[in-house]
Amino acid sequence: AVPLPVTLPMTGSKPEGWAQQTADQRVAYNVAQPTLIPYSGTVPADRAAPAVLLVPGGGFQFLAMDNEGYDVARRLDRLGIRVFIVKYRTAPLDGGFPGFKAAITETFAKGGRVPLEVIPYAVADLQAAVRTVRARAGEWHVDGKRVGVLGFSAGAITVLGATLANAADARPDFVGMIYGPTAATAVPQGVPPLFAALAADDRFFKSQDLGLIDAWRKAGSGVEFHLYNAGGHGYASHPNGTTSDAWFDQYALWLKANGYLAQP
Repeated sequence: AVPLPVTLPMTGSKPEGWAQQTADQRVAYNVAQPTLIPYSGTVPADRAAPAVLLVPGGGFQFLAMDNEGYDVARRLDRLGIRVFIVKYRTAPLDGGFPGFKAAITETFAKGGRVPLEVIPYAVADLQAAVRTVRARAGEWHVDGKRVGVLGFSAGAITVLGATLANAADARPDFVGMIYGPTAATAVPQGVPPLFAALAADDRFFKSQDLGLIDAWRKAGSGVEFHLYNAGGHGYASHPNGTTSDAWFDQYALWLKANGYLAQP
C-alpha cells in the first residue's frame, strides 16, 4: 500500500480495525491513514494501460474492502485495466470492535445517522489518490489520460464530490457511480463521462430524484444510467437474481464503447 498525503487533517483518530462482514467479506474501520493499494493483477507491464481507482462504500464508517474492492478488482483486471483501491479515511469510532458494531447497528436502524461530516476528508483522499496515480503513471505503466474512478454507495458520494470539485488536476477522465446519489445538483460544463447504476428498491437512495443524471446530460458530457427494477443495495459482487446482476457487464461494455479499453 502507498500512503497518501493528508491535505486535510482529521482529529480524533482511533486504532484501525478489520472485521468479517460475512464469512468471505472483510471490512476496514477507523481508517486514519489514507492509502492507495495497487492491485497485483495480470495486466502486462510492458505497456501503459488504463487505470480505475476503486472507492468502496460503507457509510463513511467502514470500507467494504472485498465486496467493493478486491472482488471488483479481479474482474477489472481481466479487462486489461490497472486497478487501485482507495482506502480513504472513515469516521473515528470509540470502543474498538464492539463500538464499531454498535455504530453500524444504529446506522442501519430506522433513524440511524451516517457521518456526512467525513465526506470532505474522503474527497480529499480520493483527490490525492488521482494525483498520485497520474504522478507515478510512468512507474506504474498507467495511461495518464485514461484514469477513471468507480465508487459504490458512500464511495459514489466521494466520487461525485471529487469530480465536481474545482480541482482539474484531481478530476478523473471517466466516472462510475454504483448505487450512489442521483438527486439534483449543479454540474459544470466539462465534467467527464458518467456511468451510473441504481436499483429502484435501494434502501438508501430510492427516494431521490434523478436530477443529477439530467444535469450531467445537459452539461454536455456523456451519460449512461441504468435504473434496475430491483437489486437493493450492496450488490457489487453479490448476484441476487435481479437485473442489477448485469451492472458489471454493462459497465465493461460502456468502457469498451467509449474507447477506454482500446490499446494505445
